[in-house]
Amino acid sequence: MLKAQRPLAGNQIQRPNSGRKPLQPKNSLPNPITNGVLKPKQTPEWIKISLIDDSNKENHPVYATPIKIESFDPSLAEELSAIREKLERLRLDKEKTEKMLQERDLVLEMNMKELEKRGEAQKQLEIEVDRLYRLKELRSSCMRISSIRSLREKEHEIKIKKDQSQDIKIKDRDELKDEIASQSTSSEIDTEN
Repeated sequence: MLKAQRPLAGNQIQRPNSGRKPLQPKNSLPNPITNGVLKPKQTPEWIKISLIDDSNKENHPVYATPIKIESFDPSLAEELSAIREKLERLRLDKEKTEKMLQERDLVLEMNMKELEKRGEAQKQLEIEVDRLYRLKELRSSCMRISSIRSLREKEHEIKIKKDQSQDIKIKDRDELKDEIASQSTSSEIDTEN
């Protein structure tokens, strides 16, 4: 069943009724205009002062300014001196830590350089071992494939054979001479008898 439709005011859009009402009317502005002029947002005075003071704080170190401790309560003076001592200790700890970190960085850098040198040396050794292995395989494959003797090897074998044949001839001559000598001595012995 249809509900009675309400008449629409100037620029309102008809929407289905969901049973909920908006928190603010859609036609009103959140900040009402007074006398046709919008008021700029007013910032409190303490914010303005802190903005002016903060403008030059970024790159300047903060130094403790001497304050008259006598004007404060003794408990505040004690707290202030304790805070100053704590700040001094923290500053000293920071310096020690920075020095220690710099030393560690140097040690780590030296270790890295040493490792890089070792790595380079190991690469060179691996390359050399690879070359030697390939050379060995090349030699063994050449020996298997070609049983052709070099000219030098052939000349060496010929010399050895000549030397052996000359040695044999010399031995044969010596043996013949010995036999002839032994026969002549035996014939002389026989003739004497």
